Amino acid sequence: MKKKTVSPTQNQEESFYYEQVAAMVGAGGWHIDFINKKSYFDKQMKTILKTPEHYKPSLKHALHFFDMDYHDTVIKSFTDLSSGKPVFDEVIKMVTYTNQTFWAHAISKPVLDKNNKIIGLKGVIVNVDQEKERELMLEKAIETVEANNSRLFTFANYVSHNIKSHVNNLELTSELVDSNKLPQDQKELFNNFKQIAASLNGTVARLNEVVSIQNKASEPLKTIHLEDAFERVRTKLQPLTEQEEAYLYSDFSEIPTIEYNPDFLNNILYTLIKNGIINKSPNRKPEIKAYCLENNKKLSLIIEDNGKGYDLEGKTDQIFHMTRNFDNNDNSQSVGLFIVKNEVEALGGKIDVTSKPGYGTKFTITL
Repeated sequence: MKKKTVSPTQNQEESFYYEQVAAMVGAGGWHIDFINKKSYFDKQMKTILKTPEHYKPSLKHALHFFDMDYHDTVIKSFTDLSSGKPVFDEVIKMVTYTNQTFWAHAISKPVLDKNNKIIGLKGVIVNVDQEKERELMLEKAIETVEANNSRLFTFANYVSHNIKSHVNNLELTSELVDSNKLPQDQKELFNNFKQIAASLNGTVARLNEVVSIQNKASEPLKTIHLEDAFERVRTKLQPLTEQEEAYLYSDFSEIPTIEYNPDFLNNILYTLIKNGIINKSPNRKPEIKAYCLENNKKLSLIIEDNGKGYDLEGKTDQIFHMTRNFDNNDNSQSVGLFIVKNEVEALGGKIDVTSKPGYGTKFTITL
């Protein structure tokens, strides 16, 4: 059978094609010939390493093109490949002929003869300096953020613990004072003092909740029956629902169970349902619906009410601020929604709200 020949023109076309591809991706090739004891760089490899035009590579000086921190890695890879390891594939730091360092994705393989004997090595490197530098900057930024979060968390723990001690002392002191023995003007001042102490105690309790969110978020998730969780919240809110003649409705037939943090889910349901009752419309009795849907393989827990609604145009996020001033809600509800948002996000979820004055509010929690 006659061996197929390749024309010089075809060789030139292929050479041009591979040359252009290599230049576009910043890749260069090299080859070590164990039989003839020679090393070769292709044109793009010389460009990447910034060698002189007539530079002749040598195995003796190969380590000069690698950062000293990677010399052991390169020597080991050479030994492993020469002994039969099928491939070396890592990102390493290299050095150009002009002594400039850069990051490169290096891939190397043994060269085999027809008897599967190793007669050399070959490989390519791709300049990934920009990508690697961005990756390192991102890692450093993440480390900085984590360190700052850790310091803030420690500080918040310290502050909440110490303020709680002082608040307890204030409340205990107020309990020991017999206000009936005080003059009328001092009695009024003392009553104000007791109210301030009680309010401060509530604020500190909320602060402790916020501080504890991160710790609770790391706890193992549990399988929760949504209807059971809803009924527990309904029982807890029964005095308020009877007082306001509120109607609570749930339908978890599509998604009856979820994997979630039980404490977080209980607080989410409690806060959002209570928010719907408190923010009732003056024209109708409160109705709150809770259900869970699956859309594009994502679960959404939805709580909606027929209350007075909010004017959220241009300020949607403000509803979740710890202190907000665009409605007449008491501060405890503002803090409650702030905590709900933090609980949802601590587990990698997202909470959205849609609302219109006079038409009610809908909270959608992507789990």
